Amino acid sequence: MAEEPDLSRTEPASPKRLQEARRAGDVPRSRELTAWLVLLASLGVLGWQAPRLLIALQDLIPAALAQPARPLSPLFLESAQAVLWALLPVLAAAFATGLVAPMLLSGWVYAPAAARADLGRAHPFKAFSRLLSADAWFDAMLALLKLLVAGVVVWWALASGWSDLPAERGRAALPDAAAWVGRGVLAFAGALALVAALDAGWRWWRYLRRHAMTWQEVLAEAREAELPAEVRAQLRARQQQAGQGASARPRTIDEVAG
Repeated sequence: MAEEPDLSRTEPASPKRLQEARRAGDVPRSRELTAWLVLLASLGVLGWQAPRLLIALQDLIPAALAQPARPLSPLFLESAQAVLWALLPVLAAAFATGLVAPMLLSGWVYAPAAARADLGRAHPFKAFSRLLSADAWFDAMLALLKLLVAGVVVWWALASGWSDLPAERGRAALPDAAAWVGRGVLAFAGALALVAALDAGWRWWRYLRRHAMTWQEVLAEAREAELPAEVRAQLRARQQQAGQGASARPRTIDEVAG
């Protein structure tokens, strides 16, 4: 069954509520933003390494065809090593960006509790309920948008540069072909910026909406903040004993004290 929003949660999440969510490992994540930043960093380093990579590829092709009976000849291995060294900075940039990019939206999060086994997440009917959720519909529309963007970029690349490529093949045509492919990839990366922005905004809005509070919860948190530290510690201990999860959390301070 599709998820139904709780209309009683009309108040924004308090800093305390968001801090508790971070400690539990619940933070907004955008895969599209991470993928776009990885692509952007890889293209930037690839543009810097392009001359070196083209020279290495131009040496690799004749070395591979010179001695087809000896695929692991010293000349071929030396050329392949040059290509690998040219690609190594690109791979390093992609790996480093993949580690740093998720922190741009939610910052560094260390939550050992999120790694604990939770059998409730493996409920067989939860997978079906997610298919009808708002996130699933948004992901489907985002996939269609990416497909449309890819089609437009491919059409633009074929219409603008395919006919200008030289008819001959070989070492002379390689720089022109690489420049044409590079323009197409840059156009695709620029178009994906819209997809990444939409996904990041949606994930952040859904995160804040998921942790919105009711008036009762706001009042309970305000009354709890007025209590001494010892009493607040006892109340939190009783909350943990009552059960884990948002459904087991009391809504008012009177319910906790009672």
